[in-house]
Amino acid sequence: MNIKVKVLLLIAAAGCFATCKKNNDKPDVVDSSTSSLNVINATFNNVNVYLNGTRVNNTTTFYPGGTLGYITVKAGTQNYSVKLDGPNNPNPLFSLPLTLSKDSVYSFYIAGNSTDQVFKTTDIIAADTNKVPSAKIRFVNASPDAGNISVHFEGTTAALDTEKVKDLAFKGTSTFYLVTPGEHNMALHSAAFSGTIVRDTVQLVGGKVYTYYGFGNKSTGLATGLFINQ
Repeated sequence: MNIKVKVLLLIAAAGCFATCKKNNDKPDVVDSSTSSLNVINATFNNVNVYLNGTRVNNTTTFYPGGTLGYITVKAGTQNYSVKLDGPNNPNPLFSLPLTLSKDSVYSFYIAGNSTDQVFKTTDIIAADTNKVPSAKIRFVNASPDAGNISVHFEGTTAALDTEKVKDLAFKGTSTFYLVTPGEHNMALHSAAFSGTIVRDTVQLVGGKVYTYYGFGNKSTGLATGLFINQ
């Protein structure tokens, strides 16, 4: 075999190797990992939330105290931003990367107009499985300047309240508590305010899981919200 033939064969072999290697490469895999996310507007503004530039609450704005309910979003680190509602507010109040683990459940609280006033909780949700199930409830302090909040049960006045959670700091989340189904008197107390902040009567159903939260600030007032986790 002459040298020219040998060179041509080597070139052909190299080309085949490159082509075969390319054809045998595995296709790019699209990461389809997801998480569940609830968004809570813990401000007195009407806001909209965007995930990588796409509006999340695409049917209605978030009104004060409004919640989205759990939706499926991309897991991993994604960019979230918040805008005031309306055509005169095209620029985000803030944008931040939020990292969510796959197959996990979160609540994302918007408690103000800057990144230091937003936070997320990891929601490990499990309803009571007793034959006659209790309700489960936790407490979240989503007020940036109300100070530490204590949550009281069952009284009708401050003197009659039974303290359930003591001195929960801003962004703090309590454990879930088992509660007898039915109507409950609840109140928020804080050293930053004299007396009771807010008093509520809530109806809790056995087998359901709830989050009760305080939000707002000194200038706009304080309020509470309640949503069902499950």
